[in-house]
Amino acid sequence: MSEVLRVEGLRKSFGRREVLSNLGFTLESGRVHGLLGRNGEGKTTLARILLGVIPRDGGRVTFKGSDIAFADASYKQAIGLVPEDPFFYEAMSVGELIRFNSTFFPRWNAGKAADSLASFGLEPKARIRQLSRGQKLKLELAVALAAEPELLVLDDPTSGLDVPTRQDVLKGVIRNLADAGTTVLFATHMVHELERIVDRLFILHGGRLVLDEDYERVKAAARSVRLLFAEGPPEGLTIPGSRQVRVDGRTVEAVVYPWDHASEEAVKTCGASDVEISALSLEDIFVSFVS
Repeated sequence: MSEVLRVEGLRKSFGRREVLSNLGFTLESGRVHGLLGRNGEGKTTLARILLGVIPRDGGRVTFKGSDIAFADASYKQAIGLVPEDPFFYEAMSVGELIRFNSTFFPRWNAGKAADSLASFGLEPKARIRQLSRGQKLKLELAVALAAEPELLVLDDPTSGLDVPTRQDVLKGVIRNLADAGTTVLFATHMVHELERIVDRLFILHGGRLVLDEDYERVKAAARSVRLLFAEGPPEGLTIPGSRQVRVDGRTVEAVVYPWDHASEEAVKTCGASDVEISALSLEDIFVSFVS
């Protein structure tokens, strides 16, 4: 897989509030990169910087090896964006919007646009003002797909949508895009949206990436541990990799990442009368990094 986009030492502040601090990561072709963060953590700010909408305060961003500068338009035709609240000219029809957007993208695929509208159940003559939120999201996706971007950035677009629409977007669109070679950056606070499709996982907290790892490795290295002691936990009990530890009487519960040989040995030799070790969901992993 080839590198599509690289971010190094990225910084952004609004007034005295630092939103992004020394951020660094890479996006690779044909992979779904999930960016998890609570609301207000800077996901939208990052998306806007990558699209050249707002300037960064420091750091470097390169797209396919070339530096990206604020307001530089040379690379934008290769990047698609689906925001949480897309802007449309409400008086236009669906078909008019498609034709309007086709003038901006040299790789525009009219056949793919028509196929997407049909697949999403969007009537070309329908007025945009009459569309539901879910239909507008599908229209935005139809535009993004027809532009055939090399990188597709999704900024929490499925927030507030019904379950069937979210599943259509996730299973029927995003995964297929990545399998066809498109690089995807999906920024969201909705953990369950990513669990079925993500290849590499980023967790943003406090303006920094606190996790940057392949999701399969994260799942393999995260454990929930529950220890029961006959007379209470021993003083100074330590489990390497513990991120969250809760003591309740004779019981100790911990989230451990990474779970490795040292963690396993500590659990085996801690003197617990009963030990339960189980895998963690993405939600549990996320909470352990941002709490």
